[in-house]
Amino acid sequence: MITRTDLNWWLDLEPELDWQFATTYAEGAPHEYVASPKTAGLDAADFARAAHVIQTFGEPMKFYKWTRIYLRTPMGWKHWTMDRDLDETTLVNRGRVEHIYGIQNMPVTRSNVASAYDAVASEWDKKQSLTDDEFDGATSFIHSVFGEQLWRTLDVGCGTGWPLTAGLVDPIRYVGIDPSTAMLNALVAKYPVTAGIHPMSWSEAQEKRVLCGSRFDSVLALGGTASYLSPAELREVAARGKRGAVVMHYTDGVRPITGDLDTDYATASLSAATQLADRQVTVGRFVLSHLRTAT
Repeated sequence: MITRTDLNWWLDLEPELDWQFATTYAEGAPHEYVASPKTAGLDAADFARAAHVIQTFGEPMKFYKWTRIYLRTPMGWKHWTMDRDLDETTLVNRGRVEHIYGIQNMPVTRSNVASAYDAVASEWDKKQSLTDDEFDGATSFIHSVFGEQLWRTLDVGCGTGWPLTAGLVDPIRYVGIDPSTAMLNALVAKYPVTAGIHPMSWSEAQEKRVLCGSRFDSVLALGGTASYLSPAELREVAARGKRGAVVMHYTDGVRPITGDLDTDYATASLSAATQLADRQVTVGRFVLSHLRTAT
């Protein structure tokens, strides 16, 4: 887990480190760096911890055509890493916040909501992904409803973008909604170009009408996300799909590691999904339902 304790550790450590100026980029993109194992006061575990902090508390910015996650610090710097695997990080860069490179048309992930999922987001794909049986079962059920091509897809409570990682949908046809900034940072770090990212809850998205009147070829609420939706919200989600929606609840007695899901609320949501479902299957820790669109 990555919390504000880790963030404060990094912010307190920043002024103590021996940052090296990157002479190769002195004219085009001036910045500094600390590298393993050359930097005193930082071991391999510290570099990995710093990388998780940056992804958890940072936000997307553009360096010309590349989108990365940058952490702004009180000292006026923005920090970023380059390694795809955060646990293998050996280099942390910093540049001035006021140095902007290219059009800043990156996705916005900042929701200004403290989510219980923020603390686990940077390691979610490694430690909280579906089992092989859950992956196969969920994929098979989704294809049985929507076919091999999901086309234009809405993912409610998208987290780190499992449908993209699973190859179910192309990023340019994918719209994700989630209130966790850190989870969306993890998604954008993997898939910087999507059809749309909305950093908010489903209820806020409805209130602000960010989707306008759009309806989608496929609508998903996976990985237990549906357990956080009320019966009314389940109907709203299904109505967005031309063929309804596939939603995924935790089974009775199973709860997420975040500990933020009310048992009675989750039970009521699953009961409503059972009543609305055309089909329903249990796969591992989850119940998958195909919710029909009301006519």
